[in-house]
Amino acid sequence: MVDYVSKNDYYEIRVASLITNLDRDSLLELYQPIIGARAASLYLTLSTQKKSPDGGSIFNTNQLLRNMQLTSAEFIEARHYLEAVGLIRTYEASQEDVRCYIYVIYSPKSPKAFFEDVLFSGLLIQSVGEKEAKKLANKWKVNLTIPEEYHEVSASFVDVYNLNYDDPSFRKDFGSQILGRDHGRAQLTFSYDLFFSFIKENSSIDIASFKKKEMKEIARLATLFGLNEKSMAYIIIDEYDPTSPIHLDFENIRNKCENEIRFSQVKNVQKSDVSGDSELANKIRMMEDVAPAKFLQYLQQGTKPARSDLAIVNSLSEDYGFGNGIINVIVEYVLYKNKNVLSKNYAEKIAASLARENVKTTVDAMNYLKKLSVKAPAKKKVTVEQQEEDNAEISLDEMNDLLNELEVSKNAR
Repeated sequence: MVDYVSKNDYYEIRVASLITNLDRDSLLELYQPIIGARAASLYLTLSTQKKSPDGGSIFNTNQLLRNMQLTSAEFIEARHYLEAVGLIRTYEASQEDVRCYIYVIYSPKSPKAFFEDVLFSGLLIQSVGEKEAKKLANKWKVNLTIPEEYHEVSASFVDVYNLNYDDPSFRKDFGSQILGRDHGRAQLTFSYDLFFSFIKENSSIDIASFKKKEMKEIARLATLFGLNEKSMAYIIIDEYDPTSPIHLDFENIRNKCENEIRFSQVKNVQKSDVSGDSELANKIRMMEDVAPAKFLQYLQQGTKPARSDLAIVNSLSEDYGFGNGIINVIVEYVLYKNKNVLSKNYAEKIAASLARENVKTTVDAMNYLKKLSVKAPAKKKVTVEQQEEDNAEISLDEMNDLLNELEVSKNAR
């Protein structure tokens, strides 16, 4: 796939679904918070293009960018968002230095389908917050409750129409390629082939036993929790029960996915600009590279973190969008200040403060919390020796050794 736009590029529009004013309302209220204003505007523009000014159906991409005041990079990013959520599908053909595209336009999901899809509703909550998401959901609710004192008096079809089904009119077929209601599927990156290869290599499970519906759910959970094919395969192997008619218990699988969630895939991740080989520089780089679940395990001398502690670091990722480094700084700070108890309220209070300060990097978080500690009044006087003892940490070498041991232990499983 070529990710640039040339002035020689052209495109056609194919509309795969009826798109109503209600669909446009749904796009702006539900989709726009998760795809952005540029992507929403691009969708509205493409979905309303019928014929070019010369009366044809071929459009110039460069003219589209000029009309929408978009750069090439902005257009590509907006298009990728639309493709990812299933609003358009893109097809490309090249001939010499000219590329032609076909954009197939799909309608947005109905509000009901949107909120029933955990991927879309979850992204909306991340974007606007749970309170605002509930308001949007309530706006689309319908009240079909009929008071008991009412009874239906609607006419039935046969009350109105007396049909002769032998009439040849009822045997005409106009074909199935008629415009209707259809929406595209979100583009998931889960590879079934790669998943099955791990299943074959590590188990005796017959891959033919997997139903299409089960595979869709496996792919959905993998996407939801950010798990790759290998991790998902190991979970399925552990949970697969060949003696049961229902081979897979997806409630248990979901719980295992929660335990395996990769906290590094977040939206607010920036690496600190750290150079040198000092102990502090090495620690900062380590905290940015190590997943919070593993960092917690390190702090607990290799024991598995409690589910409640994992839920806390997960919320720091989901609710605040923090990357590994900032989450690990918060964890270390809260444990140090709270006598080795990872308090949810305390962690969220610190996280909210960092968010208000627009903290983006591990170094920023460390500097802010250092200032916070300096401002805090001392509760008791301590000697320099006592302070050094209280602040004593495991050396970086010990930390790396333990992390290596954890990695070996994990691979051995």
